Amino acid sequence: MRIRPVPLILLALILISSQGCAGTGENGTGFAYILKEAGRLRNDGNYYLKEPVPAGPAQKRQDLTVRKGESGPAPEQEKKVYLTFDDGPDRVITPLILDILESYGAKATFFVVGTNIEKNPEILQDIVKRGHAIGNHTYNHLYSDVYSGFDSFLKSIRLNEELIFRVVGQRPRVVRDPGGEVRKSELLKRLLAQNGYRLVDWNVDSHDSRTPNYNGPEIIESIRQQSRNKKLWPNMVIIMHDGSGHMNTVRALPTVLDMLVSQGFQFEVIK
Repeated sequence: MRIRPVPLILLALILISSQGCAGTGENGTGFAYILKEAGRLRNDGNYYLKEPVPAGPAQKRQDLTVRKGESGPAPEQEKKVYLTFDDGPDRVITPLILDILESYGAKATFFVVGTNIEKNPEILQDIVKRGHAIGNHTYNHLYSDVYSGFDSFLKSIRLNEELIFRVVGQRPRVVRDPGGEVRKSELLKRLLAQNGYRLVDWNVDSHDSRTPNYNGPEIIESIRQQSRNKKLWPNMVIIMHDGSGHMNTVRALPTVLDMLVSQGFQFEVIK
């Protein structure tokens, strides 16, 4: 008996269709964080927290490639993110953060404290050597001293500036006020401006300095939720901390960077 070709074609189409559906649904959605070994962490046997993302930056760029003669996607609003880290440099936390940032090719701004610079001058030098920006976060971060009067506040800023200059030869003009207290005082804002300094606030809080401490997933989710606000995209400033005891920030950072890259943000520094 002669076999008609039509059923064979249909059978082939069915097989191709079924193979094309294979493998879907492999990547689950939701709050599925995993612990990924980071190798030897300086004096610490902990792990970085890593959450898989649908596609890395290379794949994203490939998907957006426009062939000659084709029209590309409509231009989107420019997305800039400024990663800022307060309270360092710390002997353990800051180097780990620097290594993670370097692995992503991301730059950040470190608002440093004078008393920690005195303990770890070589780490401040490493921050600058790796191409990151430096900001002034007062000499000792002690509220009772920094905010005891206008003169005390300005003295703490200038003392820290001189210390930074002696270590790395820079005089940063950007200032992050401990606890964000200056934003509550027009007089302190005016005092800074009159002396050539620029106050740098933030509009996305990682909450990594809250008490009780946020864990890695909570830090990630805090940034994730706030970063959805499109009004912030032109200049999104995220506050995190690299002071002593902020290992949860280290754990969360790779996932935060993956998330920002996948959303198309460009990393900028504040000077």
